[in-house]
Amino acid sequence: MAISKERKSELVQTYVDLLNRSQGVIVTEYRGMNMTQFNELRARMRELGSTYMVIKNTLLLLALKQAGLAISPDLLSGPVAVAFAHNNLAKTAQAVLDYRKNVEIFRVKGALAGSSVFPDEAQVEALATLPPIEQIRGEIVGLIIAPAANLLSLLTAPAQDLVSVLEAGANQLVSVVAAYASKTEAAA
Repeated sequence: MAISKERKSELVQTYVDLLNRSQGVIVTEYRGMNMTQFNELRARMRELGSTYMVIKNTLLLLALKQAGLAISPDLLSGPVAVAFAHNNLAKTAQAVLDYRKNVEIFRVKGALAGSSVFPDEAQVEALATLPPIEQIRGEIVGLIIAPAANLLSLLTAPAQDLVSVLEAGANQLVSVVAAYASKTEAAA
């Protein structure tokens, strides 16, 4: 069934919107799946805050171009469905990979995250093991702050050492004065 130009334009705009709201996309081949299986995976994606849909390859290529993204045309050959990961790309990738274990005819073809293309299932598996973006940001902030904290401790160390030396000297002086005072009391 042919799609009108207006409908194609609407679909491309929908895909561009989905691409812009997504952390990344997982490209799958759904050939051989029945509707029950497909809807099961779609429901799982919704639980994760993702969108899973069958996409016309040429329209997705147009949407990618409009969004300023590139993907290997090999990933968009045959009947494909795409999972748009809106909240957590790693969890979406893991859910798709887990589903593949249950439905052998289902195939994960690759992924796109930002400008990075993951052209095969093995790389999608690596993507699935990434920590959440919040954790990565926290680690980066920690890496940025660590040198400053080390510099601060190096700069304050001499002052702390000086205070320790003065305190030790004062303690010794107090001990000497106390010993002298007790010696003078004993002599008197």
